[in-house]
Amino acid sequence: MPSSRPRLRVVARREFVPTPLREEAARALAIDIDFAVVDSLDGLRRVVTAPESFDVYHQWHTVDLIWTSRAIRPITLDRLTCAAELSALAHPPLDAQAPPTVTGKLFVQPDGELGPRPSDRVSMLPVLRGIDAFAYQPALRDLIGPDAPESWGWLFDDRLSGRVGLLSDPVLGMIEAALATEASQGVAFGDIGNLAIEEIDHVADTLIQLKKRGHFRGVWSNYEEAARLMQRGALIQSMFTPGATRLRREKMEVAVANPVEGGRGWHSDLCLSAAADGETLDAAYAYLNWWAGGWPGACLSRQGYYAFLPERARAFLSPSEWDYWYEGLPAATALPDPFGLPAIPAGHLREGGSYAARMARVRVWNTFMDEHGYLVRRWREFLEA
Repeated sequence: MPSSRPRLRVVARREFVPTPLREEAARALAIDIDFAVVDSLDGLRRVVTAPESFDVYHQWHTVDLIWTSRAIRPITLDRLTCAAELSALAHPPLDAQAPPTVTGKLFVQPDGELGPRPSDRVSMLPVLRGIDAFAYQPALRDLIGPDAPESWGWLFDDRLSGRVGLLSDPVLGMIEAALATEASQGVAFGDIGNLAIEEIDHVADTLIQLKKRGHFRGVWSNYEEAARLMQRGALIQSMFTPGATRLRREKMEVAVANPVEGGRGWHSDLCLSAAADGETLDAAYAYLNWWAGGWPGACLSRQGYYAFLPERARAFLSPSEWDYWYEGLPAATALPDPFGLPAIPAGHLREGGSYAARMARVRVWNTFMDEHGYLVRRWREFLEA
């Protein structure tokens, strides 16, 4: 017989919805959830062009694009259990070490635009944040030197030719390649998060020249591919933290860099489809409130992400997990990944320190540049070179 339970369609990247999280959501909410796992810009294109094809979009830092396209609807604060915490984001903490907020695009203004002034509606529910860089095998130190400071320039270092992996996504990949270009060539871009055309050309031409010399081992589109690429011989590569956690679970020694130039920061958010209504909209709000409750943030903390509302996640983490992932202390015991499998050995110390210290190292945030169309064309030239 057909199910009488509400059905919810969620579009998300795989690192945001690992199998244990999907199973717990279905159990906790008593709704049928169809997860469409899309690891590329195809997810964004689907959301913008067909809002009727999804109910909840778990996106990273793209809310201004999908808001402008009218693909998503406002989220009413009084339907969220975390309304007070979201409203408090309009008053950022004075602590300079505190992770930055997302208020610039959070609140729906009276004219329908997004801005920092508090209101009773928000554009998104922020749920996760983090900072990414690259990872490398200890053998790299034999080529680079035992005391060389970690640098994005290593990705373009000739001594590592044939052993370098890159992220295939044009948006994130271009940011990381620009960081590597600056560090390896001693140049400085005006705004590394919003490159001008000539700066995009500079980075793209560098990438193409390196690729033609056989510098790159390969590219990857999700954290599982990233882990396999390192297992197949990449000595250094851009890396999402779930990839590093998986490698450690499989007993492969890997270091996650804390580069001197800083890292690439990101946050991920839940948005409601403009087409969702009735029973489906009720189910969508239930899903958002489940995320706000803390269990999902705790689950994904175990792969190196930070819950946007960390104190809510803390209730679902052991003291040892909290101390390791958020306080920057050595692991008191072996710690599990989101799948419940041992991943972090006792005594291990997370690179970069505590939550506040690591997030304070953000050099640039994930962003769509003004010249996005041109960037994608040049990135495609690199991939096809």
